[in-house]
Amino acid sequence: MHQAPVGRGSMTVRRLARALSPLPEESLPGLLLRLAYRMERSPARAASLCGLIHHQNRLPGEYLISLPAERIGPFAAAARLNVEEAHALTLSSFAAVYPPLASVRIDGSRNTTASRKSWAASISSRYCAACLSGDGSPVQTLYGGPWKLRWHLPVAYACVRHRTLLSHTCPSCGGTPNRPTNTERQGLITHRTTSGLHPAQCRRLVPDVHGAPAVPCAARLDHDRQAARVPEADLSVLLALQHRIDQRLMCDQSTADAGQSASDRYFFPDLIVAAHLIRLSWPDGARYASSTSLADLIDRHVSSAADRRHTPEPDGRMAIAWDAPEDPAECAAVLVAADSLLGHEERDNAGMTDHVRPLATSAFSRSPANVGASLRRMDVSPAMARALLCHTQGFYRAGGHRHVRQRLPSRQSRFRIEHVPALLPQEWLSAHFDDLLSHWAHHTDWKVRHLRRVSALKLAEMSGGGTWPDCAKTLRIPWNTAQQSLKVIRQELNSHDLWSDFERSVESVASQLDWGTDRVHYGRRRELLSYWQVPAGDWAELCRDLEQFGHGATSPTRDTATVLIWTHVTQGDHLHSPMLDALRESGCSTRRLVASINQLRTPANRKGGKRELLRRLETYSAVLATACDQRADTAAIATTFSTPAGTNEAGRMLSPVARPLTGASL
Repeated sequence: MHQAPVGRGSMTVRRLARALSPLPEESLPGLLLRLAYRMERSPARAASLCGLIHHQNRLPGEYLISLPAERIGPFAAAARLNVEEAHALTLSSFAAVYPPLASVRIDGSRNTTASRKSWAASISSRYCAACLSGDGSPVQTLYGGPWKLRWHLPVAYACVRHRTLLSHTCPSCGGTPNRPTNTERQGLITHRTTSGLHPAQCRRLVPDVHGAPAVPCAARLDHDRQAARVPEADLSVLLALQHRIDQRLMCDQSTADAGQSASDRYFFPDLIVAAHLIRLSWPDGARYASSTSLADLIDRHVSSAADRRHTPEPDGRMAIAWDAPEDPAECAAVLVAADSLLGHEERDNAGMTDHVRPLATSAFSRSPANVGASLRRMDVSPAMARALLCHTQGFYRAGGHRHVRQRLPSRQSRFRIEHVPALLPQEWLSAHFDDLLSHWAHHTDWKVRHLRRVSALKLAEMSGGGTWPDCAKTLRIPWNTAQQSLKVIRQELNSHDLWSDFERSVESVASQLDWGTDRVHYGRRRELLSYWQVPAGDWAELCRDLEQFGHGATSPTRDTATVLIWTHVTQGDHLHSPMLDALRESGCSTRRLVASINQLRTPANRKGGKRELLRRLETYSAVLATACDQRADTAAIATTFSTPAGTNEAGRMLSPVARPLTGASL
């Protein structure tokens, strides 16, 4: 049966006269090896007859990941398969359940290094000798058992059915069966033009001792059952994890995206990142190895990986090996330790972060700066992402410039960033910071104000995520103000060794907010009062019988009242109130208004009429705050500022919320 030409030239493909049905879990290179052996042709010829030879006469390794659209139809027709069966021979069938495969990109112009570094796949396959020897059926007796597709995945290190670790080298020559020479780009099958070899024979060329041309090793991989030996207790642990891995790999992939829980979705990304942390922080993570023998395997891998690293980086540190351990026993030991670090099946437990963060800190301190950033960019679970955030003087930061992970909350919180004011309320400070302040010998009101602002930034980071500039923007704190507060507080807390006290105090506030039922939505208050001003009638009522204020330069004005009420309702800094911001934007001086506010707020001046006015403003603020909390629409409360320069006043939107106390007795 003729098919349309594929590739270059006028080549056509026909149905193979002696095709083979794929064995369960068989890989594309495994099927080609069996076809070639049955047809008494080389794998290259078998691939050519199936329309798989590349225009450069290559059999590309990337075909293991997925077949190009223009190749899949001719191949399926020639091999007497349907399209679904053809796709099932490639690792694309695992992409829905094994996330590293979904992100790797390999094409004809690239080698397969990227797939190994990302733990997506290895073109060289591990193997189980018992599986390769077949199940005793006639076809498997003649051509051997399947080279299983999953053996190309770094997380496949054991055969649960035969209770043995996989092998990765030839028992005769010691070479990796499908590793290319230094000058050969890695292809789907090594030495693809060599014919006459059984699918289970080693295809690696070995030099002749007498100087003759190299010949294939040809040792039977299915005859040797000498996989790495580990104590029976360790083997049970390794097989238990492999069984769980296999269950996730072999689940119904067509419904994986719809039915996956969060823990299933992040199982492999978290496991891989944890494996990196075990290796990078070793021996700090030795306690997660379940036995001394497994710890010895990890130690052997870490030591050999260090020996194989390239020249030092410019900063003197060594390059990092990202590939999964080649040796199945070493890989198994690392993954079991990683799984133990994650907490087995309790990966959504917030305690996972407490386990991972110390190893992450240790690993990043020993590695180039880009290592932490690379791990933080991976699509891992929220708990793992929080654990990978870099902790510096009380605050966390994510890797990667403006990366999406920067918005990840550093803590699992029930409250949201909208519940955080720009300045920690005084009552929160008194309730939760007494211990810190008792050890802070020379704190002043000015420094405490910085502490209140930094504490608010920390609460915003806990609940909303992001860097401190992100948090400052959300809380409407100017960047330079937030930076100055952080500078002051870091200097003070460092000099008195009070960072741990600070973090405990803020955590205490966060816990109260977590379990409180009357959280204030400060974000809504800030939004509703963005363009609000005390109505003229309300200001007149507030000043009734207080004629002694007069009209001095620092006498209270309607603008003064607006700022002070806004400060009380939003728990913000009066210097960053919308009223003062409007004056600055219009180019007008804020000196007179600030002086008026300071005069009224100065404790020594809180007497007589000023004290009474402050009491009335506080009462007014409480009513206005309640009105804000009961409304969700900004238009109902917004009014327009009177123009700072004194031009005509715009018409205000006078709503019941905008005028809560008009005509009422204060």
